[in-house]
Amino acid sequence: MAVFSHNYTLGLIKEVGEESVLVSVNGEDIEIELKETDREVLFQMVTENVFLVPVDSDTNELILNMDESAVREEFPEMELAELLGAAEEFEEE
Repeated sequence: MAVFSHNYTLGLIKEVGEESVLVSVNGEDIEIELKETDREVLFQMVTENVFLVPVDSDTNELILNMDESAVREEFPEMELAELLGAAEEFEEE
């Protein structure tokens, strides 16, 4: 699955079961079967009150596990020296 294809959208998690999750995508409720690898990530997200999840709109699959090399290929600016450490906390003056 191409993580950064133009075929993804955000879905709102409405209900989480042991085997599936109910997600609202573009106003339509879709029941998506959970893969074993996605189940743990999804439960952690809901525990942290994160209810938006990326969904592949062609296949109706959740996009939860991204390969870091795919992210770096799509966003090469992550390697720019000017940006290294930009998201780290800094002390208040």
